[in-house]
Amino acid sequence: MIVPIQAWTSISERAMQFALTLSPEVHALHVGTEDENNELQQNWKRLVEDPVARAGGTPPNLVMLPSPYRLIIKPILEFVLDAETQNPGRQIAVVVPELVERHWYHYPLHNQRAELLKALLLLRCSRNIVLINVPWYIEA
Repeated sequence: MIVPIQAWTSISERAMQFALTLSPEVHALHVGTEDENNELQQNWKRLVEDPVARAGGTPPNLVMLPSPYRLIIKPILEFVLDAETQNPGRQIAVVVPELVERHWYHYPLHNQRAELLKALLLLRCSRNIVLINVPWYIEA
């Protein structure tokens, strides 16, 4: 299971919980610059690893992907393709957390990265890659 997350939010928490119910091997991907002071990395143990271990699960692995030009999609796509190459014949699921807006005219404001990531994964990956959307409905 691969879960791209930007920060620890209720959306990423829900996606991580879902991924942990499907597989004990979960990789959370965060893309950032090398010089970025990353709050997610500093708080990962307290926010994720410790609660999962207390619940008797296998804590997910946080993978920090450097991107000097703040490109988000390319490093994630490369990580998934590398995982596919290293694990031939094995199913790899990419959990994509998404906001679901109440009104259709709010949709273009969100989800553009998620849609682009899903489209590129569908075009470039084999049948061993499974895409899973985890919706988070915004209350308005």
